[in-house]
Amino acid sequence: MSAAALLARDHGQRVLVIERAPWVGGRALTFTGKGNKVYADGIEMGAHEFRKALAHSSCYLSQSKPGIEEIFERGLLDGMTFENGGHGLFWGNEGRIDYLMRHLGTSFRLPLNKGLAFVRWNGEGRAGSFFQVERGGEFPWMTPEGAAATRTILRDMAMLTLDDVAANLRVSLQQWLEQRNLHPEAYDFLKVLAASQTCQAEPAMTPAGDFLGYMGVAPRLGMNLVKGSVAAPSRGGTMAIVQDFEKVLRAHGGEVLRATAVREVLIEAGRVRGVRVDEGDGPARVSRTLSAERVICTVPPRQLAGLLPRDPFPADWLETLRTQCWGAGLLTGWAVHSRNMLADVGIEPGSFIYMPAITRPEEGFIGAVDMVMCTISAWGDGDPGRSTTGKHEYIFSTALTEAEMRNPERVNRVIALCEGFAEASYPHWKDSLEMIIWTPGPACYGDWRPVGTDRVDVASPWVPGLYFAGDQYGARLWGGGVDAAALSAVMCVDAITGGQSERQIFPEVHLGLPAHALPEHTLEADAVPG
Repeated sequence: MSAAALLARDHGQRVLVIERAPWVGGRALTFTGKGNKVYADGIEMGAHEFRKALAHSSCYLSQSKPGIEEIFERGLLDGMTFENGGHGLFWGNEGRIDYLMRHLGTSFRLPLNKGLAFVRWNGEGRAGSFFQVERGGEFPWMTPEGAAATRTILRDMAMLTLDDVAANLRVSLQQWLEQRNLHPEAYDFLKVLAASQTCQAEPAMTPAGDFLGYMGVAPRLGMNLVKGSVAAPSRGGTMAIVQDFEKVLRAHGGEVLRATAVREVLIEAGRVRGVRVDEGDGPARVSRTLSAERVICTVPPRQLAGLLPRDPFPADWLETLRTQCWGAGLLTGWAVHSRNMLADVGIEPGSFIYMPAITRPEEGFIGAVDMVMCTISAWGDGDPGRSTTGKHEYIFSTALTEAEMRNPERVNRVIALCEGFAEASYPHWKDSLEMIIWTPGPACYGDWRPVGTDRVDVASPWVPGLYFAGDQYGARLWGGGVDAAALSAVMCVDAITGGQSERQIFPEVHLGLPAHALPEHTLEADAVPG
């Protein structure tokens, strides 16, 4: 929708957006409760429809307390606005997405977390030890040696440039960390920090550059984890951003087809000719062909192989997308309480809370499972505008691998550990809990490429008129989530038009990686206006 709004408003192009779901936003799915129903983009849903809606955004419902049917019947979601998981809204109103929103005239408040805390895991069934991180780099749970090592590595990362980020796109985070022979306490801190930013549990599977970019950007924005780093929209959730972009698109002659699935990108004589789509569902489904000189694919990379004909593309390229890319995401628990429990344990309510290694090595998880917790209803000085209920919202966020999130035993084990920690650590957790909903998102943070390979660029080098946009497209892209999607969309529009929107919209700190710093052969071909 970002690319569509820009093309229609700034370049006067005729644009059609084709959306598979009955609502816009893709993985940026937000629900609003009203009575015993929830709504997404005006679509009314009960418990059954809610389950189906999650599947549209690479999530599913694993557990809830009470059961999801009872939650709906009792109207416990009434007045609540909640997401299907995390969306990577980094830096709030100083992030990439807000610069794009400002350019399109749609900006609104994106409140940030405020504060950082750390929990020392004291074992299953035992209360954790809480520590508030103060400004100035004090880490009270660490030994003096561990704290000194942590300050040193954080200072080194703060000096990283975009050239440095580009140089580490093909290096795993595990390799980057091991090269520095870090103190174990510094390693644990960086690992849980990286997992919260990249939604990837295993450093060996994480491209180092995508994490290092955020660490280098933070000081240039005057931000850090204590001052604030991740946002929760003040109205309408993340979907409201997309809905506002749709209004811009429609105001400039664009259209949106909802509940319409693209089945094939049509390529004739070596260039794009349009798409074949199915409108509706079941017996009412209608297939038709839509002609277009340019097509922007926004589906995740693994789905491309099913939409593109094989002839124009290298077989190994399609096979890599289909079989070697893997989903990154989060196991998210959203709990609603009648009480602010962080205050009970002496933690600033707006803090991010990090707790590393809640599983034992012998349990066989691919990586040591880390937990992040926060109270989003306390962000923005306690007034994020997300709820009309006055309740307190707590989020558990745990990065598992895609395979682990599709394994019910692994998911249930982590849920039990998280809930057990909360019950043991917060004196009033059980008696103030009104409901909790757990939604694993095996690929809700996109399809990531294997370490050592490059992202698909925004312009196809093989088929004129074929482009790609989304949180994992662009040879010069780094990062993930909504933050990366905003940059990818602008780079895609520039590839189509030959324009310079990227530099017009974003400050230097939010630009894509400099082409001269990319590893050799990363740019498969120059983007030619098509």
